[in-house]
Amino acid sequence: MLVETSSQLAPDANVVVELLGPESPILVPSRVLRCHEASLGEILKYQGACAFKRPLTIPELTARRIVGQQAPVAQPVAAAPSVGWQKVVARFNDGRIVAGYTNDFHPSKLQLHLFPNPRQGESIFIPLAQLKALFFVREFSGDPTFVESKDFVDPPKGRKVEVTFHDNEVMVGSTLGYRGEGNGFFLHPADGRSNNQRVFVTASGMRRMRFL
Repeated sequence: MLVETSSQLAPDANVVVELLGPESPILVPSRVLRCHEASLGEILKYQGACAFKRPLTIPELTARRIVGQQAPVAQPVAAAPSVGWQKVVARFNDGRIVAGYTNDFHPSKLQLHLFPNPRQGESIFIPLAQLKALFFVREFSGDPTFVESKDFVDPPKGRKVEVTFHDNEVMVGSTLGYRGEGNGFFLHPADGRSNNQRVFVTASGMRRMRFL
């Protein structure tokens, strides 16, 4: 896989590639083959290549052979979001809110870069410890009149949890990756209609978490 990042990858380093799909993220252990500087205008970028350590299987992209036909027929699937730039809203513990695009966030990293525009402009360096949570959104504006339900309409993606932040906001959702340690964990909102596709709840922003 060819990748473009804002930070340099060390050759032969072990990395985990996170692919975003219509259902849930796919984590793929990989090894960095090469990486070199590739400046795009005023933005310093790096281009590299990674080799997956195991076969990558995506059922939605697998062609299925139908009995009585000689050629495989691919089944239509919904378009998946880009695995590069992601729309996010960073909410800080001090109340500040910054919206933009990122392509270098990972739960194991202590920081991320936020760009107001993925094609131009300087990035904003954000330490994860300053954030209440990082919201991966469908649209930046959303619907200000929408009231998000805390009841599960669709089956939860993992265990049901309730998170209380330091500012007393309460969020209900499900998680596949809570371990009680590290920088935080991903939460999928209970209401599938939410503008938030998923939320990375930081350890510094959370006051309490309980399983439902």
